[in-house]
Amino acid sequence: MNYGNPENPEIYWELSQSIDGMSTACEIFDTPVISGNVSLYNETNGTAIFPTPVVGMVGLIENPEYITTIDWKQAGDLIYILGETGEDFSGSELQKMVAGQYSGTLSQVDLQQIKKRQDLLLQAIRQGVISSAHDCSEGGLIVNLLESAFSSGLGAMIDVPFSTYMVFSETPGRFVVTVQKENQGVFEQLFAKDAVWIGTVTDDNKMTLNTLEKKWELEMDKMKKIWEESLECALKAKV
Repeated sequence: MNYGNPENPEIYWELSQSIDGMSTACEIFDTPVISGNVSLYNETNGTAIFPTPVVGMVGLIENPEYITTIDWKQAGDLIYILGETGEDFSGSELQKMVAGQYSGTLSQVDLQQIKKRQDLLLQAIRQGVISSAHDCSEGGLIVNLLESAFSSGLGAMIDVPFSTYMVFSETPGRFVVTVQKENQGVFEQLFAKDAVWIGTVTDDNKMTLNTLEKKWELEMDKMKKIWEESLECALKAKV
């Protein structure tokens, strides 16, 4: 838990709210945080760092057979996104890049719904229905898809039912999974309207992304180079 000066009422409120949120999540997901460290008074010239709770969790793998990686397994597999995508950009790097500042409030997070989605996903994995699974977090859907493509060496044909900027939305609690065609019926029966089919894995080295207003052709080799060298480029830009 890394924060500024807790004697400032606003920062004390940030710390309090973070603890309340973590506590609620632990209860809903039935998962303990067994230890921690708190660092306060993190400020420079009276300006505090962003409130930064960092949670490292350990999970129990009851059977190694159920380990499901993020890499796509074969061409022809169907790609689905689990969970609704909203306009969630507050506090994101995209917002800072476009608007020049961080602002706004975060959307309400339905932890009960996310727990239900996770339980269904685990059930589908144990039934052998899921080929790959990856959470949508930093960078949103597009980063999720690229990471799975990079790790598999495969491409994809993607069609999303929203505008281009929405592929960067960071709505929490979403997953992208791939499913073999023979498992499509069982999968869709399990997840119903919570799953949206967005594309198909291909055996080439590119990703075609169709949004509501534009078609994008992404070469995986070029995208992977940018992705792998992003930190190096950012550091060089500051020299």
